[in-house]
Amino acid sequence: MPTRYTGGCGCGAIRYRVTAEPLISYLCHCTECQRRTSSAFGLNMQIPAQSLVIEQGKPTSRTRIAASENDLALNFCGDCGTLDDPGWVPVKPHIWADSALSWAIPEDGIERVSGQPNMADYIGKV
Repeated sequence: MPTRYTGGCGCGAIRYRVTAEPLISYLCHCTECQRRTSSAFGLNMQIPAQSLVIEQGKPTSRTRIAASENDLALNFCGDCGTLDDPGWVPVKPHIWADSALSWAIPEDGIERVSGQPNMADYIGKV
């Protein structure tokens, strides 16, 4: 049986199902993620496109230029921008740790990367 995770946004407008493990998931402490989430960091993950099934609603999409000068695609609820239960996401590195708020990186044993790493180095590694 394939992996199956379900979730949605906090306001209930979006519901989704993910049928594969994330390729990579991480906590990003860059100032853009701090602004976007009104928080200390953003919880992000990359998944194979075919493993995301939108069951309800239509996510808002936005592309921005990342610090690497690559396009970065963002998909989120246009109304609330949240996930209802991110507890299942297995965090690998903390990225942009040099931009983290002083109290925002826990002593959790997870690797800390000062800036933007090559994410290909993390894909498929537990």
